[in-house]
Amino acid sequence: MAIHPDAATRAWIAAAQGRFRKKLGRFERSLRWVPAESSHVTLAFLGELPDAAPIAQVLEACRCVPMDLVVSGLGAFPNPRRPAVLWAGITDPSGNLARLQSQIADAVTPWVKPERRRFQPHLTLARVKEAMHFGSALKPLLTQREGEPQAWHVDCFALMQSQVDSAGAKHSVIHTLRPH
Repeated sequence: MAIHPDAATRAWIAAAQGRFRKKLGRFERSLRWVPAESSHVTLAFLGELPDAAPIAQVLEACRCVPMDLVVSGLGAFPNPRRPAVLWAGITDPSGNLARLQSQIADAVTPWVKPERRRFQPHLTLARVKEAMHFGSALKPLLTQREGEPQAWHVDCFALMQSQVDSAGAKHSVIHTLRPH
C-alpha cells in the first residue's frame, strides 16, 4: 500500500535530489537515485503474493480519509554514518496517516508478518549501492534546510505491485482506495 505524491511534490523531490547530488561530492556515485516519478510513501510492504484480490477486498474496510501531508527534512536509514537509504521526511499534522497505516498493518496481518520497526513516513530519494562508511560527511547535509516544505493533498491510496530488475523497481497500481 502506498501514497503517490502529486506533480508539484514530485517536482520538489527532483529539485531536492539535484541539490543533494551537488553537495555529496565523491559520495554521489555510491548512490542509486529513485526517479521522482516513482516516489511514494509506503504504508505497508506486502512482499510477493499470489493473488492481490483478497487483500484489496480487506483494504476496502480501512477508513481512508483525505489528508494534507508535508514533505520537509532529510534523513538516512539506518543512520547517517552508514546509510542504506536517503529520504525526505513526511509530516501529517492531523495524525490521519499514522492511523491509516496502523489500520492497513492490522488488515494485512493474515498475509504479512507485522513490521517491528516504528512507522516513519518518508519518500526514498536514493539507495546506497554498496555498503559504505560516510563518516561525518553526510550529517551536515541532512541538517541543512532543503528548500521550503512542500504540502500536498492526499485523497487516494494505492495497492501497488513492484517488479525489480537491474534498472531498479517499476511500480504499477493494482487497486486504488478512495476515502468513504
